[in-house]
Amino acid sequence: MSFDTLQNSRTIHKILTFVGLWIEGDIKRVPALVISLLIHVPLTFTYTLLMWMEVIASTDITQATDVLYVALTETALIVKILSILRRRHLAKSMFRQLRYDDKFQLKNVQEHMMWRRSFKTFGIVSSLYITTSLSVVWIAFTVPLFLKEYTLPFPFWTPFDWRQPIYYWYAYIYEVLAMPLTCLSNCTLDMWQCYIMQHLAACLRLSAMRLQKLGHANENDVEATETVICIIQLQQEVKRMSLICERIVSSPIFAQILLSALVLCFSLYRLQHFNILDDLGSCLGLILYAICMTLQIYLPCHYAHQLTFESSLLLDSIFSCNWTTMSPYNRRLILLYMNYLKRPIILRAGKVFNIGLPTFTKTINNAYSFFALLLNMDLM
Repeated sequence: MSFDTLQNSRTIHKILTFVGLWIEGDIKRVPALVISLLIHVPLTFTYTLLMWMEVIASTDITQATDVLYVALTETALIVKILSILRRRHLAKSMFRQLRYDDKFQLKNVQEHMMWRRSFKTFGIVSSLYITTSLSVVWIAFTVPLFLKEYTLPFPFWTPFDWRQPIYYWYAYIYEVLAMPLTCLSNCTLDMWQCYIMQHLAACLRLSAMRLQKLGHANENDVEATETVICIIQLQQEVKRMSLICERIVSSPIFAQILLSALVLCFSLYRLQHFNILDDLGSCLGLILYAICMTLQIYLPCHYAHQLTFESSLLLDSIFSCNWTTMSPYNRRLILLYMNYLKRPIILRAGKVFNIGLPTFTKTINNAYSFFALLLNMDLM
């Protein structure tokens, strides 16, 4: 039965191709890197630089926080873009192996059903996350159109006074081009990283299913040996790919977690200065922004934790197989495999901390601590 295990990544790669971050080969002899830079240097990189210039030019902490929470998010995006540009060939090689290597192919209906269930939830989460992120941008650009005074959706520095009617629309149109691009790039890159971890976790679940059936099927000793060797080879490939995955996601997730505590802190600090009844649209947009930032921390931690969890369950799956009836050679193979599985797969961010749900909890605690510190500074 032919089944494309990478079909759930097609939409993500199409969006990344649209924003210039995933291009298969060269287009009319133009390097893919040049295309990516032509799209993101005048918009993403320049836009982020202008935001930081506005932060530097701010005269008080309230004015700075109006820009800083977005500037930090854009800075984390730049780290993600530079990472995918640097590791793109490595990622393409990994996806190519996942697509064509026989070890990663599904063999029966039960495996197909497991795979579909695993990625059905992932597809729903991806759609909700990307839709919510784009909703924040839509609200931010709609609210200023109904205000009496000129206001930019996200303030940034300009060489001219954008508050003048003749110049305002130049700044507004530039943001209309830059912000949706950065938003779509940011949330899609997040889900692309999560997809790699989810795919590897599904491969481990595949190994667990095959282990549990081992010895119970009507197979001779030679067939059982071949099955054990295939399972071991699949596990070795998944572990090797997890190291590649760590090289791809380590720096982006490290920057994301490091900066997201500050982003949440400044978002909450800015929110507590709003009057909800007087500025309902901006409050709603800021609340959705804080939700997106929370998801931006939670999702990679969740999928990395899922990868670690699935690798730890393999040891339990061995005890579910009928290994006691196998030949001494197969029992020795399984014993060696058990020793190999004693150390589960754990992804690390920047070689500093493990990526997992405990990291998410610590990041949220740090965000609250920074927020409380800012409130105390206001009272002094």
